[in-house]
Amino acid sequence: MADARSIILHEYPTSPYAEKIRLALRLKNLAWSRVEIPVIMPRPDLMPLTGGYRRTPVMQIGADIYCDTAIILRELEARFPMPALKLPGHEGLAQMVAGWTDGRWFQSSVAVIFGEMGDKVGEDFIKDREKLSGRPFDVNAMKAVAPMMRDQWRARLMLLEERLQGGQGAGAGLYLVGAKPGLVDVHAYMNVWFMQQNVPDFLAKCFETADLTKAWFERLQEFEGQDPETITSAEALEIGKHAAPRLVVATTKYEPQDIAPGDMVAVAPDDYGQVWVEGEIVHADSQRVILQRMSEEAETVHVHFPRAGFLVRRI
Repeated sequence: MADARSIILHEYPTSPYAEKIRLALRLKNLAWSRVEIPVIMPRPDLMPLTGGYRRTPVMQIGADIYCDTAIILRELEARFPMPALKLPGHEGLAQMVAGWTDGRWFQSSVAVIFGEMGDKVGEDFIKDREKLSGRPFDVNAMKAVAPMMRDQWRARLMLLEERLQGGQGAGAGLYLVGAKPGLVDVHAYMNVWFMQQNVPDFLAKCFETADLTKAWFERLQEFEGQDPETITSAEALEIGKHAAPRLVVATTKYEPQDIAPGDMVAVAPDDYGQVWVEGEIVHADSQRVILQRMSEEAETVHVHFPRAGFLVRRI
């Protein structure tokens, strides 16, 4: 049964970002628990833990809450370093690749997928995603650009093919950097998986000229890992309420805004889902900011965010 030491992933099966973390958990063969959250809001048991952050997935370990895949992967690697995913050649590069896979490539994935299946999407989903993105979720516009976006999507896939062709030494062509799967592979895998789940015929067509990428993708899919235990959102909230956040050094290292422990700030993504989460600074450095939050439902939690891609402002 899940407890304060367990990895708890708040996710839903069709989320491509959640699949990125599920792949990392399989590669590291870690035991974990899951809470299946609704695809759309509301998520009443999760909001007290995150302070309002609403993107998927969220990782919880006791009273420590990790928002965004970048900080989740960083924390998994720090707590469970073996087997490693931060391999030689992946340092720094992995997050650079993530900026591409989670940005421009994901945008073309969305256009292709919803241009294909937009008519099957419910009005509640459309309204939720409009609120999340802050712009219209225009299915007709996606249909209109879908042919061009297919070109864009394939062009990006073929960059993986070039990388695999250009590998050197033992194990060349097995993974994007060397003979073992690492963080760069985890980030690059996401959009290919998303397309396989939704427009498999298009992906199969792309694979006709990308043999190495097809083999790379299938190789990653073969990792099985451990089957997760499913718990309820209420159980996860109760675990957080009765746990204490992990002890961290209350410090800030060079901060351009001169924020310091004890300052009240708000944090939000810089692109979409811009819900500002307020809390007291516990720790900040170039790659992470930790807020302490207190509420009746969750008592005291530490909410962790990455710095790249997230805005911090004083309140």
